[in-house]
Amino acid sequence: MKTTVEKMKAFTELSSLPDASIEVFIDDAFLVVKKKKFPEDVEEMANRYLAAHLATMTNKNVVMEAVGTLKRQYSDKNPLAEGLSTTPYGQKYLELERDYVKKRKGINLVVI
Repeated sequence: MKTTVEKMKAFTELSSLPDASIEVFIDDAFLVVKKKKFPEDVEEMANRYLAAHLATMTNKNVVMEAVGTLKRQYSDKNPLAEGLSTTPYGQKYLELERDYVKKRKGINLVVI
């Protein structure tokens, strides 16, 4: 199940984002969560934390903003490439994935 805009806006730093932007992050995150095959009772929470991670990463390389003459300075590092561990939301998503998504390694055989 997908999370909702209302639940996402409970995260303080996302409360000022437009609903349409949040919906895009929810949709993108939901595709990933569905592919990972989270249990149904954890699916919405995984969707929420991954969507929050994506939403907070959008301006991570902004290091300085100013209102007068509208200045904005960016870092030369790309935090989007640094991964899920760069935000608390991404870290929570990784924890959920570790705890609830079965890793398939090698061949699974069933003996009858």
